[in-house]
Amino acid sequence: MAEDTPKNVYQNAADQRALRTFALWMGWAISAITVFAMMSRKANVLEFIQQDQTRVTWLIVGMFVLGVAVSFVQAMKLTTEWFRAYRIASLIESKGLAGIQQRGGGHIVDHIVDALHVIVERNGRADVDALIDVEFSAQHRVSQFAGLLGNLMITLGLIGTVLGMTITMNGLNGALGSLGTDDTLLVEGLRSAMNGMGVAFYTTLIGSVLGGVLLRVFSWITDASINGLQDLMLRTCVVHASADLEPSDERDFRALDATVQQLQSRVELLNLALQASREEMGSLRNEASKMHTELGQLADNDPIRKMAAGHARYALSIRPNLLTRLFRRRD
Repeated sequence: MAEDTPKNVYQNAADQRALRTFALWMGWAISAITVFAMMSRKANVLEFIQQDQTRVTWLIVGMFVLGVAVSFVQAMKLTTEWFRAYRIASLIESKGLAGIQQRGGGHIVDHIVDALHVIVERNGRADVDALIDVEFSAQHRVSQFAGLLGNLMITLGLIGTVLGMTITMNGLNGALGSLGTDDTLLVEGLRSAMNGMGVAFYTTLIGSVLGGVLLRVFSWITDASINGLQDLMLRTCVVHASADLEPSDERDFRALDATVQQLQSRVELLNLALQASREEMGSLRNEASKMHTELGQLADNDPIRKMAAGHARYALSIRPNLLTRLFRRRD
């Protein structure tokens, strides 16, 4: 019991570290929601988004929702990868690479271990750093996609600023043209100019806050988690699996020893299964013998059986006479 306690403590600590990505992502998401709620309440951002006729803010908000959804799914996947990576690291540290069976699962770290097994079986040299970079390259691209959406949102904010300034200039031009002649056109021109200023400021504000701050931080969180996973797998392979990755006779002996141990464990399981099967067959044989005895006892006292035995004796007694008559008819 005392020997298992440090292992359990280490495993619990590893599980807590595996949750860091998800906890950091959720912490930043709560902070972002709080900041955006305060901003929208004081600056009437939601009201402006609903009344925006240029639809630039709608496009910015839609890209932000897409980026957050992509980042959340990636954060969940990376959290599961962290759990599996700590399991793999613990197994490699205790048993070596040869003590881990190929899984072929959907985890990236399992793909890395399976690829290392293939390299060892073919007696090749493993470039662990390049292999880990290749396996995690897809996750880096997803994280970069979220960052790209943030940059596009900033660009859309600037485009909205230029568009708003253009609307403002057109409104002021119309207001100046109607100055002293038509008060209605003057008011419409000033109102259009103010709407243009609102578009210019709000698009810049929403694009810079949602894309330049919030979404970029989400992208940084996932990217940092990917780098941490790469460092963990690289350190585990270099420190605890380097002896299994170098082509040598000792590596072959270790692989053979691990294979023999796995075979022994399977043989033990097979023996247990055979023993249980023998016990079940013996029990079934006893039940069948008991059933046969009971059926025999019931059949001895059965009148139908006595009648059938009498008919059988009668048939045997008349069979020679029937054969003689048949041959005589043919002659």
